[in-house]
Parts: sequence; structure tokens; C-alpha cells
Amino acid sequence: MIQLPFGLWKSPIQEDFVARRGRLSGLKWDSAVSEERLLLSGSKEGQTFLLEWSAKNNIRDINGNFPVGGTVGYGGGDFDVSNGTIVFSAGKKGLCARTSGRSFIKELSGRNPIATASPAISPDRRFAAFVSSDGENDQIALIRLDEYAWPQLWIHGADFYLQPVWSPRGNRFAWVEWDHPAMAWEASRVMLADVDPESGTLSNIRKVAGDSDAPASQPLFSPDGSKLSFIRGNNESDWEDLVLLDLADGSEQVAVHGQNFALSVPAFSQGDHTYDWFADGRRLAYIKICGTNSTLSILDLADNSEHERNLPGYTNLELLSVSKISGAIAVAASGPHHSQQVLRISEQDVSVVFRLDPDDFPLDWISMPLPLSWQAANDATVHGFYYPPVNPNFTWSGLLFLSAFVHVHGGPTGKADFRLNPEIQYFTSRGYGWLEVNYRGSHGYGRTYLNSLNGHWGEYDVEDAIRGADILGKMGLADRSRMVIIGSSAGGFTVLNVLSRFPDAFKAGVSLYGISNLLDLAVDTHKLELHYTDGLVGMLPAAYDRYIARSPIYHTDKIKAPLALFQGEIDPVVPPAQSSTMAEKVKGPVVFRLYPGEGHGFRKPETIKDYLQTVSRFLLDNL
Repeated sequence: MIQLPFGLWKSPIQEDFVARRGRLSGLKWDSAVSEERLLLSGSKEGQTFLLEWSAKNNIRDINGNFPVGGTVGYGGGDFDVSNGTIVFSAGKKGLCARTSGRSFIKELSGRNPIATASPAISPDRRFAAFVSSDGENDQIALIRLDEYAWPQLWIHGADFYLQPVWSPRGNRFAWVEWDHPAMAWEASRVMLADVDPESGTLSNIRKVAGDSDAPASQPLFSPDGSKLSFIRGNNESDWEDLVLLDLADGSEQVAVHGQNFALSVPAFSQGDHTYDWFADGRRLAYIKICGTNSTLSILDLADNSEHERNLPGYTNLELLSVSKISGAIAVAASGPHHSQQVLRISEQDVSVVFRLDPDDFPLDWISMPLPLSWQAANDATVHGFYYPPVNPNFTWSGLLFLSAFVHVHGGPTGKADFRLNPEIQYFTSRGYGWLEVNYRGSHGYGRTYLNSLNGHWGEYDVEDAIRGADILGKMGLADRSRMVIIGSSAGGFTVLNVLSRFPDAFKAGVSLYGISNLLDLAVDTHKLELHYTDGLVGMLPAAYDRYIARSPIYHTDKIKAPLALFQGEIDPVVPPAQSSTMAEKVKGPVVFRLYPGEGHGFRKPETIKDYLQTVSRFLLDNL
């Protein structure tokens, strides 16, 4: 084993390995067909895909040359499928359809700038409802599939919509809506309407659950249509309930009472689904989210019994769907040793039906996370986990030169999970440590933890990141004087705040499309988050001084540490001027990259390669 200082280790994990990264955004079994078919959507190496899996044909392409992906807000809600009919969102091409087994793709809604997401096909396949937005007005539209016709405005009046769903007979329709200034997880409500299956006319529109005291989401009808299920916040606890509403008599049954686990994630995107019905209408499969880990449970409503499916090595589960033919469960799963994969889980076995990346990475190169926690100034427990440097070919004695990244996730209500992250392994295999900070405000730890950031964004996240770095130093896991703070979006905001308000806390900083001016953000961002700062910081103009105090752009003269800034040129969430103005005003060493064609998050392989190479040089120059 070669003795070489940390940060200088040679690694086989090259930029190409990281640039290949992808993500799954949609997953659903086809219904009412004799052969089991699973559709999945996502993106990889900057390209989107819609694929169909079956035991007979394995994996085949469905979208051809058409792009795939919902374009409302942060996206998601890519497609729906019913008895071989597939409807998907195709970017500027609008809503498109095709039939399984045939290659012709029909453009349904015409090419226009209106964003589309979450198509929902009616049981008789005559209609598709979908969420649409022009950036100012959101609505649910209805389009006919059995003849050519323009979409019609169907449901409107609220500021936002998601998760539309038909009842099995097509005589009822449910959806989620909410209004400014709230975010979805703060005040969403489940709505229900009666539908004339022939004309699509709605009547008897009513709210059945939700609002600010107990937000509700993810409505689904039971297979016989007699019940409507949904996830609802419990205003008497920190957790959520899975509720069944009897549509005949209006009575409610709490099927799952969350106890130290969450049932949903904050709905930034359209396509989240964390539970589903079995065809017998007697059982439900659902995901328990326990901090950085999630598990799969199956509930039998007949006797209220429950059992957990053991999935060794998989610690993060998303996008659950149950086959109404075989009862097999499909879920997007990942873990410390596994990139995101699609699992097919039957009563007999568990198999991988799709991998985003070949699962052939040598285990002795993978750094495994070490859970950590520490106390905040207000005695709250803060959560995180640490990846030590790992490389079987190199070593170094002592802490000298052991630099570490302190990573702040975005959101800010996001969360770092135990999953194989190529970027982390890229740096740990070169001799760097990496700390993930799930600061106060991260989801998965209960409502109190999630809401604790309200009014304190720019304070608690800053404090928790600095204290996390201090813990690494005290535990002897890294050299406290050689740490770099890194984050993107809201995490980049924390990076810039730390460097401008606590200039000696870190040796260097890396911000990816980070927020630098809260005042500008409050009036110049996309619709979904236009009032997000009202809760996180305060209402303007009363909180004006707070906005100034927590906006790094007004305190650039205090930044001493070298800073690297990375920004997408067409970012609709954090305008590029937030980074470019920061680069101009900082007096110390600054590296700035503005990437053409990139939005909020980098997708092009050439961008990701340049970003990694630039950060590597930046670290060697400054640490």
C-alpha cells in the first residue's frame, strides 16, 4: 500500500462514472392486461427515457425520439398507462400517447409553451386528465383520447394541483390542490368530485381532507371504488396517518398511524407515490421513512396484521406500485452499495428488473456512511452521516492533510439518504472525507424537525453545518482546519451565508446555483416557490432587515475563504445573476463557471465532468 497524502490518491472512479448518473422519476404497472408490464421513466446522461419491462420482452424503449418528463414545477408525473394505452408528457411537444406494441406516437395537446404533468387515463380510456401550467395559472385539463379535440379547462381556481386520479368505474375523480403562500406539505387538501363518464362533466365538488391543520396528499381509490385513501398529517403528533374514507357513509378509518416514521416526502415534484392497493382491496403496501432509511411494509386490512419485507442492502425506497395482476410490488430502491434500481418483489422472491448503472463497482472502493448526531444551541438533536476516505491502494498516517467536505443538501426541506452517490465516492476514493448534514428543517424526522427551520432559514442551517464540522474535528475524523463547505441551491445559500458571516469557519467553499439575494428571490423565481421565503424567513416588508442580514450578496466584503461558484445559464429557480453578481463582488479568490443550456441541476455529461475537474483543481490549489 502506497503512502500518499490525502487528496492525492489515484482513483479508478473517473468523471465519466459520475457523469453517467441518472434518476428514476416514474414507475407504474399496467392494469387490466393479461401480461404483466411495468413502465418506468427517468433520465440519464442528460437524456430522458420511458421504458417498458415485461418478463417476455425484458426492457424496450417506448418514447422513441420524444422527450419524457412532466414540466410543471420541478417536474415528475411523467406518464400514465392503462390496458396498453400510454399517455406521457413530452416537454414542448405537450401531451403524447401511444399504444403498447405499436410505435406510432400521437401528439395530443399540440406544441405550445404550456407545461404538462401527471396525466391520468380514465378507466374507459376515452379521456385523460392532466395538470397544466403557463407559469402563472395552474389547472387540471381534460382531453379526449378517442377523437381529436383540444384540451378543455376542467378544474381551476386553486394555485396548484397534483396527483389526479380516477375511480375504477370512472364516476369519481380526486386530486390534490393548495394555495399560496403555503407549500404543498403545509396546507394541501384532497378534493373529490362526481363525474359523468359519458361527458366528463363534474359535479358535487368537495374537500374531503386536508388544509393547514392536517395537510393531505396522494389520493387513491380502492380497487372496487368504495373507498378513497390518502395520507394526512396528524395535528396531535409529529407524524402522518394513512386514512381510508368510506364513500358510501363518509366514515374514516386510520389504516396506518405513523409512529416515528413518515409516510410521504415534501411534494416538490408531481409524481411522488409511497403506497398502493393490492387488487383484492384487502391489502396495502407502503413505505416507512425513518430518517435516512426507508422500509417496505404490507398491511392486511382484514385482521390489521402487518409484515415488513426484508430488502438487505437497500436503504432508500421510492415510487411504489403494486401489480393488479400478480400482486408483485415494484419500487425504486438504492443503498450504500447500490445505485437506483427497480425491484420486483413477489411473495417468493426479490429480483432486479432494471439498473440505472451496472452494479459492478468493486466493494472495497466504496466508502460506507457512519451515522452521526450532535446537539444544536437550542439542545435539538441534529442528524448527519460521514463517509471516510477509502482507497485499497493508498494510505496516510494521522490527520495531517485529511480534508473533508461538509455537504449541505438543498430544498431546504430535502434530505441526504444512505444511497450510493457517485460524486461522494469520486472524492472519498481520492482521500477526502465527506459529511452529510441533515440540518433542522430536513424531512423524515417528524413535523417538528421539518418546521423548525421556519423563520430561521439562514440561521439553523448555518449553525448545524458549522457544528457538524466541529464534531468531525473533535472525533478525529478530519482536520478541522482543512474543511470545505459545499452545497447546491438552498445548500449553496448556506455555503455563502457561512462564508460571509463566519469567515473563519471553513478553509474554502463551493456553491452550485446557490441563492445569494433573498430579496431578489422573493420576487424572481418560479411560481412554486414564489412565497416560500414567507415562512422560511418572514413576510415582507416587515422582515426586510432579516432578508438583508441573511443575504450573502450584502456581506461579500467579509468573505475571506476561496470560493468556487457553478451556475446554469437557464436556471428558472435561482436566476443566474445570483451567482454572477456574487462572483463580481467577492474580493478574494473566486472561480466561476456559467454552463450554457443547464438549468437548476446539471445534466449534461460535459458539464458534470468540467465541474468535477474544476473542484478537484480548486481543492488542490486551496486546501
